[in-house]
Amino acid sequence: METTNTPRMSALFRQLAAVEQQLWEHFGVKDQGQYAAQLVAQALGARKLANGVNKGYDLHHDLYGRIEVRSRRYPLDGRREDRAQVPVVKAGHFDHFVHLVFDQTFSVVGAYVCPHDRICELAAASKNRCIRYADGVVLPGVIDITGAVRQAQAAT
Repeated sequence: METTNTPRMSALFRQLAAVEQQLWEHFGVKDQGQYAAQLVAQALGARKLANGVNKGYDLHHDLYGRIEVRSRRYPLDGRREDRAQVPVVKAGHFDHFVHLVFDQTFSVVGAYVCPHDRICELAAASKNRCIRYADGVVLPGVIDITGAVRQAQAAT
């Protein structure tokens, strides 16, 4: 319900567009996924690909190889939804998977790196191939990189 102090929806979307334009112009980031990939690249010292969509992965790292980054932001309605999808078409195209979760304000809640075979095995057990953060972070071979990603975020 609108009151005299409530901004118009169209005005808020113009403000959103202006913020998106600034993110693109200053940082080359157009969405949450690119932001997540940039933070992980900084945290791990990985190289961002110019276009990860066509390759099936987002980053390349000397130790971890091809890295697919998936992120989830908590919904604004207060739920703690943290699942990330591992599409079947991505299987075999990356060596490691990063699952990064943001809160509603884009603060880093958690992040981990998982070997390809482990994450794909877990995803195969789900009809829609979604991984809950709590299920992925405890897999064998997983490395928690939350602290490093938070440091990268603090530096941006």
